[in-house]
Amino acid sequence: PVSMLICPPRPLSARSAPVHELMPSKASLEQASDWLLDLQAEPARFEEFDHWLHASPEHLSAWAQVNRAWAAIEQPSTATHWPQPAPVVPLKPVRRNWAMLAAACVCVVALGAAWLSNPDWRADYHTGTGEIRVVKLDDGSQLTLAAQSAVDVDYRGNTRLITLLSGEALFDVVHDASLRVVLASTMALIRVLGTSFDVARSDAGVRVDVREGAVGVNANGVPYRISAGQRLWLDANQAPARQSSIAPDEVATWVTGQQFFDNATVLEVVEQLRKYQSGWIVINNKALEQKRVTGLYDLRDTQRALNALASPIGARVEHYSPLLSVLR
Repeated sequence: PVSMLICPPRPLSARSAPVHELMPSKASLEQASDWLLDLQAEPARFEEFDHWLHASPEHLSAWAQVNRAWAAIEQPSTATHWPQPAPVVPLKPVRRNWAMLAAACVCVVALGAAWLSNPDWRADYHTGTGEIRVVKLDDGSQLTLAAQSAVDVDYRGNTRLITLLSGEALFDVVHDASLRVVLASTMALIRVLGTSFDVARSDAGVRVDVREGAVGVNANGVPYRISAGQRLWLDANQAPARQSSIAPDEVATWVTGQQFFDNATVLEVVEQLRKYQSGWIVINNKALEQKRVTGLYDLRDTQRALNALASPIGARVEHYSPLLSVLR
């Protein structure tokens, strides 16, 4: 057998009063950079951000400039989607270059800090935003990493230790009685024998979906057997494990660029879409986060998916830049 251990505010739009792109001060650039990071960690501060953004034309220019600098670093093509400003007031080239450099440096420092604080740096295989990667293992098994996922692979005698550090992966495991494969996290031990299954881990817990074959899961000393077409949810808060049914062809649909959600919360859908969009998606209302939806969403076009998510529940999507969308 193979063993696996699962160790709106006002958007920037044509409706806004046209403003010249003023040269923002260093303080405004730093504040805009702080907001770019703070909104990801604390979406509840969105109204506070909106007041800051519209308190001064200088803040609008700083926000636009920091977004352009960030987009140029992370994904240069997104910079071209920023709305064209009104004719720019002539500025001294040296000061303009200094301001852009300051914004870019702030963003580079922020990116470096985020990278160092991310445990995925130690992964053998990992994926970025919107990236899916297929990894072939020596025994013929294959794992497919979803966006923003990471695994570490380690050989120990006849045991292969695979640690899912973050995100989600589809495992297609071949039968090899001479090899033990261990998928590590802190929550469960999975034993598989020539099977195909999907594992996703997050702060909320671990989900195991079986597409083919069967797996045995030992979670906190309690054994479970999951066959094709079944799902097991292990809650991080030590709540009882939940088993449910899932159509085998709905397991790991993200591999094809679409994902089906059945009676999922809006927050669950948005958390998945965030992995496929550069920048941030903010939900500005706790009640909206908990509304439930069922549908198939296109991960290759997150804006289309957001609109499809918002419309049936009476919400709307507003864009503050190519890097910030708000569901409200």
